[in-house]
Amino acid sequence: MIRRLTVFVGLLLLAACVTTPDRPRYAEITFQHLTPIKLNVGEIRVVNEYRSTLKAPHVEHELPVKIDQSVRRWARDRLQAVGSSGAYAVLTIKDARAVEKDLPKTSGLKGLFTKDQSALYEFTVSAELELVSINGSKGLVTAQSMRKKSISEEATLNERDRMYFDQTEALMRDFDLEMEKNIRAFLGPFIR
Repeated sequence: MIRRLTVFVGLLLLAACVTTPDRPRYAEITFQHLTPIKLNVGEIRVVNEYRSTLKAPHVEHELPVKIDQSVRRWARDRLQAVGSSGAYAVLTIKDARAVEKDLPKTSGLKGLFTKDQSALYEFTVSAELELVSINGSKGLVTAQSMRKKSISEEATLNERDRMYFDQTEALMRDFDLEMEKNIRAFLGPFIR
């Protein structure tokens, strides 16, 4: 009995020594290194129309850097109001989701020796930029970006968070390229 108690206490002490790794912190995704797009407007507003369900299969609320917050940061860093108060711009976030889809796992004896991809993550962002002036002229462009990435069943939570961040960063890089291309192609009269 004393021997079992000693082993049990020893296991408890050993378990107390094991610490879980700290969850890494990720920097905000910024676009300050890029040249601002100067718009002939007096004000730029950002409206978020996307509402997360906060339940499976949606996981955007688990991302270390949120997609909708990254779009807001994009607007702050890339769009610059340099015109009169007779015009304004509205960037509307239409979609900012991340969805998890379970993948089939290998079953049977082969499944014991196979390391499967456990889930597929789909990241989506879309927004529209509308410019309106008091003289009646208007302009509208949209941009959408999507990314997909699967993850191993052996991935740790920190590895999953790293994948979340890397995919969000790549998603926003694609969004930036698409939105800038569309602004320059279709909103020429509003650019300074």
